[in-house]
Amino acid sequence: MADPPTPEVPPRNDGVSTRWSDPRTRSIWQWQLVLAVAVAAIAAVIVLLTPQTFAHPVFILGVLLLLLVSALTLVVPWDRFSHRTVALIPGLDIMAIGLMASASDGLLAILWVFPIAWVSTYYSLPWLVAALCAIAAILVTDMLLTSLTPEQTVQLLVVLLALVFIGVTITTGSRRTRAFSRLLERQFAQLERTLRRVEAQEKRALVLFNSVDTALARVDGRGIIRGANDAYQRLYSISDASHAHPPAAVEYDGYRGEPLPPHDTMIARAARGEIFADQRIWLYDTSGQWHALDVSTSVVASTSDEPEVTLLTIRDVTAAVNAEQEKKTLTSVVSHELRNPLTSIVGHVDLLLDRDDLPRDVQEKLAVVENAGQRMQRLIASVLEKNKPAPPAARVVDLGRVVAASVDAFGPAAQTEQLTVEAALERDLFVTGDAFRLRQAVDNIIGNAVKYTPRGGTIRVDAHLVDGEVRLAVTDTGIGMSTTDVDRVFEPYFRGQTARDSGMPGTGLGMVITREIVQQHGGQLSFTSALGRGTTVVVHLAAHEQDGAPE
Repeated sequence: MADPPTPEVPPRNDGVSTRWSDPRTRSIWQWQLVLAVAVAAIAAVIVLLTPQTFAHPVFILGVLLLLLVSALTLVVPWDRFSHRTVALIPGLDIMAIGLMASASDGLLAILWVFPIAWVSTYYSLPWLVAALCAIAAILVTDMLLTSLTPEQTVQLLVVLLALVFIGVTITTGSRRTRAFSRLLERQFAQLERTLRRVEAQEKRALVLFNSVDTALARVDGRGIIRGANDAYQRLYSISDASHAHPPAAVEYDGYRGEPLPPHDTMIARAARGEIFADQRIWLYDTSGQWHALDVSTSVVASTSDEPEVTLLTIRDVTAAVNAEQEKKTLTSVVSHELRNPLTSIVGHVDLLLDRDDLPRDVQEKLAVVENAGQRMQRLIASVLEKNKPAPPAARVVDLGRVVAASVDAFGPAAQTEQLTVEAALERDLFVTGDAFRLRQAVDNIIGNAVKYTPRGGTIRVDAHLVDGEVRLAVTDTGIGMSTTDVDRVFEPYFRGQTARDSGMPGTGLGMVITREIVQQHGGQLSFTSALGRGTTVVVHLAAHEQDGAPE
């Protein structure tokens, strides 16, 4: 037998609000109150049209019985009773409606639709048959006790047949609905189990993804990192894969070489779908350490509703590169140390061979020693030549390219703060120096301008050739500094009062390091600032006499 839709519930308080939250109690109340409202409306109409009906004690008894049942429905905690007990309510309703119908010559028999619909919805066919039999018994009893006209008898039979049709129809529909609900419950349960398995698999895959030492990142066609493991985030010093600003770690084309332009970074190349293997680059991280990286890309299969992504695989081979360099150094040292005593041995053998008083067999043995020594000398010379460090590369740097790369790198951060960055850079601003160190200085200057300029401000970057020198000027509309603080700006670890009040993190070493780099390149650095009006930093470097393209 089918139960009303009732989940297992723990014992409840007897409060009305608590019982209302129970599905069975709420359903019982709804059905009974609908019937009570219908009877109340009909009773009001009868009072207006045929007030003599209220003089019939059977009618009054039926109304009182139905009201009593409705009142009990609101009081009884139905969540504590079985579905068999709940069936008493529509049974009593059938009796009450029977009394009212008997007193009204069968006019109110149509109200049996309510209990029949109730039984048909929540109970099986035997329960419906029992309810219909009870109604039929009431009709037969009424026919025997009262003198009904043939028209009234036909009317009651039609009502009974209509109730049978309605009950059977609702029962069939409810059965199908319950079967469909059970099917949905099984499917939902299966989907929930599948979802839990998928979530567990994703967690295991994520643990595996983050456990490998190789840095991995999934990059889509727009250059957005769809996912990156912990190794990648540690290597590039980002807190999460959706980091919008350029990473603090900078990629270079070689050790202490030039930074890669934005369109040649590994993320940009992966976004274009370039496929390459073991591309060697160097990374300068936030702690000041260099990393030798071998970078590869591969296409990741995607579904129709997912964008195509490229997998970026980055292996940190710094230890291997350092070990190889140490091996070469050790080989050179050992070879160099062997060459000196070997030269002495061969020299003394030559002196002995110049003597005429030595026996022939001794001369032959000395010749063997000399030949072996000469072969050893050639071998050592070959090893030293092989491990000889490469000649230093030309140190001609296009400062315009360095500044342009720095402006591009801080572009996203400036855009986030709604800063306007205006750059006026001449071409072929060649200076002599270290591209890496110059980039450090430029990054410090532009980085401070971005950091200490309020939202909506402006930063202007100018680089020109003036009277045989390259002049770089960075001007911002930031918070500025007082005159007293400007005089101390090049003191190590000093930070101006406005910088401390802004809450921005800092060490007080940026301008100190920047001036040191500029002075190492034979240049000068000037710093001017006004409180609340902004700051201007100017770098003066001697221009290089251009004989050809810089290395």
